Amino acid sequence: MPNDIYNVNSAEVIGGPGRLVWAPYGTEAPTKISDVMNLSSPYDLNDPWTDVGATNEGITVNRSFETEDVTVDQSIAPIDDDITGWNHTLSTQLAQNTVENRKLALIGSTIEEVPPETGTAAALSNDVAAGATTLKVASTTEFSEGGWLQIGEEIKRISKVSSDSIYLAEPLNTSYTATDEVTPITELGYKRIGYGAVEDRPMIMLALINQKKDGSLYMSVYRKCKVSGDDKEQNFQKATRYLPLNLAAYPDDTAPTDENVYYEIDQVR
Repeated sequence: MPNDIYNVNSAEVIGGPGRLVWAPYGTEAPTKISDVMNLSSPYDLNDPWTDVGATNEGITVNRSFETEDVTVDQSIAPIDDDITGWNHTLSTQLAQNTVENRKLALIGSTIEEVPPETGTAAALSNDVAAGATTLKVASTTEFSEGGWLQIGEEIKRISKVSSDSIYLAEPLNTSYTATDEVTPITELGYKRIGYGAVEDRPMIMLALINQKKDGSLYMSVYRKCKVSGDDKEQNFQKATRYLPLNLAAYPDDTAPTDENVYYEIDQVR
């Protein structure tokens, strides 16, 4: 028997990082975690949910309200107060500083994708397995050290060219046959995005998923969110350049009043 007065259940002491994902506003609100994420490895998201990836210094959620005192002539102190407003916010720093995440956090324009400029393709001289770092080709004329090449859907950096061999800076993800071609890239493709003084902010639905110590999952769903106007300062320096993401959540008129901002789904054993 415990010899103190405290009632502690360590299973109910929770922590750990969160996985922050989003979907366009109007997406059907999930009724269970598997509506958002596959519950088996590799835990892929269901369409149209999108992952923001790694974060730094946690994901902070806040729920607060404002009040106004009720006063009467017959009392020198307020006799009550009324709720006059609610505030719900989420904030984090995104470690994966991608164009897609910048579009979300900074209210960017439509992303334009421009394909790479390429040279003359050369045929592989033999089959290569996934994980290979050397390619033998019919001609290495247009390939150069420090340049880039494309094979299948993969774009790889060239670390060395010697005779009929091209050495890659990183291994292939897929196997290829001698019927496949290797294409030199003369200039990498790019994604273009703009930022302007827009009047409207897109609305999104957010889900925050957390795995508890016993392996069970927790998820909170924010029905209607917009990026807030807080400063989005990024530092170009030696250290990692994190991307601030600050959002405000608002009531959704289509949901019951007692859960029209957000709701939680907490798995139990």
